[in-house]
Amino acid sequence: MTQNKSIRTYFGDVKPTGWMYNQINHDLLHGFVGKLDQMVPDLIVEDDIYNKDRLTRLVKSKDVGAVNSEGEWNIQFLWWNSETQSNWWDGYIRHAFLSGDQDSIDKVKKYVDDKLSSQDEDGYIGVYGTDLRYQHTTENGELWAKASLFRGLIAYYEITNDERVLKALLRAMDNTMENYPIGNSTPFKTDKPFAGVGHGLTFTDVCFQLYNITGESKYLDYAVFLFDDYNRHQVEEEDILIKNLMDEEYKFKGHGVHTYEHLRSLVVAYEHTKKSKYKNALEAYLQKLSIAESISGGPIGDEWVFGRHAHSESTGYEYCSIHELLDSFTLLLHYDKDSLWGDKIEWLFFNAAQGARHPEHSSIAYCKSDDSYSMCGEINSETCEETKENRFKYSPVHKDVAVCCVPNAGRIHPYYVQNMWAIEGDEIYINLYGPSIFSTEIEGSEIVFEQVTNYPIEDKIIIKATSNKQVDGQLMLRVPKWAKNFKINGESPKINKKGYAVWKGLIDNELSLTIEMGNQPAAFKHTEGTYFAYGPLLFALPLEGKEEKTKEWGIEGFYDSKYQYTDDSLKEAVWVEGSELKKIDNSGAHYLDQVTIETSLKVDDEIKIKSLVPIGRTVLRKITF
Repeated sequence: MTQNKSIRTYFGDVKPTGWMYNQINHDLLHGFVGKLDQMVPDLIVEDDIYNKDRLTRLVKSKDVGAVNSEGEWNIQFLWWNSETQSNWWDGYIRHAFLSGDQDSIDKVKKYVDDKLSSQDEDGYIGVYGTDLRYQHTTENGELWAKASLFRGLIAYYEITNDERVLKALLRAMDNTMENYPIGNSTPFKTDKPFAGVGHGLTFTDVCFQLYNITGESKYLDYAVFLFDDYNRHQVEEEDILIKNLMDEEYKFKGHGVHTYEHLRSLVVAYEHTKKSKYKNALEAYLQKLSIAESISGGPIGDEWVFGRHAHSESTGYEYCSIHELLDSFTLLLHYDKDSLWGDKIEWLFFNAAQGARHPEHSSIAYCKSDDSYSMCGEINSETCEETKENRFKYSPVHKDVAVCCVPNAGRIHPYYVQNMWAIEGDEIYINLYGPSIFSTEIEGSEIVFEQVTNYPIEDKIIIKATSNKQVDGQLMLRVPKWAKNFKINGESPKINKKGYAVWKGLIDNELSLTIEMGNQPAAFKHTEGTYFAYGPLLFALPLEGKEEKTKEWGIEGFYDSKYQYTDDSLKEAVWVEGSELKKIDNSGAHYLDQVTIETSLKVDDEIKIKSLVPIGRTVLRKITF
């Protein structure tokens, strides 16, 4: 349990309720999160890559999904199943405990036991045999396979307090630090580095998380060492290199997922050392990032950034990129405690992330664009001809491209939930809004806080508490930029420089704070046109489209689908500037069906009242007018 000190909230201390619980529970029991291993058992179940199927010099090929032929290119990806497995399990572990489904929890326990049993006597946990580990001269997944596995095991430890897991993790960490020692090794100096080497920098996630648990700064020292070593060598993914960040002419060009996950490594380096070179690099990074963010918040990631500016029709975002950027924003939120980061997280999660899920069946878009007129392989393709570029479609797997986005789609919601609440000294932060409960301890008193709300479709949140004794407390409530008239119990609160409302008082069973934000539907001017929002929700005009099932996965309701280019005349609709934006409250089983915005659009020379819906309830859509 997260107690009264300045650490990141442990997984499991915040639990979803309301629509958030319903979505997590459904994705686990009836959706792609819970069924992925049944659809691709060859990648997740049959390849025991961390144990009996470890990689050695004798292994020349392996089924990793889309890449499955012998040769140098394939050999570079032999670590791939470790990513698919570990990222999927990370999401599955979190869903299981947040749902509370006992069968799923039992499955997780068996998985954890299996991974602990794979640990060698010297502490090694990983995917390489003794003839390869720590001896790499070319592309490899040494650090990446560890990072993706350890993140899930850390989540398991945080919610169960199973000391076996922490002991195994610390031994594995010691083994890594001994074989890649600070100042006497070069883990990122390789010939022909590619995706695995680049992903390996996320081992700094593990360093940060173990510091968060143990308080031992040696783990942050190691994170800084890794970041510095990455900066010393010729690497494939260069966007995070300080020399490039400080070049005013340089624009992000790399693989989007790497670009956005590497932000966390830079944040840790700066926050641990406070060195100006990292601070300046971080400021430069955020400036460069701004041109890559689409209206929905989705960052260019289809797949490479290529120096482009985000555009609603011509650039897309990969689901992996959405998750990794959100995770990086949560780290900035943890350190900076600025409401800006909470705004970015909510906007990204409620719009880009929810908007890349299929609204009716359990599948996601590998890549999606804000204005989406077809989903048949390539971005907004009008011809929908056969193509190898199958990223712009819906699937619960995406095996023909790579089984990476679906696992990450299973991580993003639990990561959002974990970061909704936090403690900093004697201050309790409500960083993100949504139906949830938060368990903590203050001055020896066990307290459970609750957000009672249907946010984001409504702007009213009631904060309640249950405590075994009365304590003095201070709540810090984020004031979103879209809150036009933020009030607590009908009164305007004091708001600090970081954008948080400050409430001080007694915390006991009688606590009841009613937060009202005063959100109103609004139109926003953008270089690409006008878009519409209500609070943190971006609205879209749904367009008609013809669905074509292209592959079934052997489980009823799970299939790949494409959508031909829309012939809906609404694609050319123009907003009648200045016309009323009317929020309509509806009934509906899905929370996003419970709100629409009506406004006047000009279609075929006629002015018509049309309903806009949250982007998360669309397939083909128009968001700019």
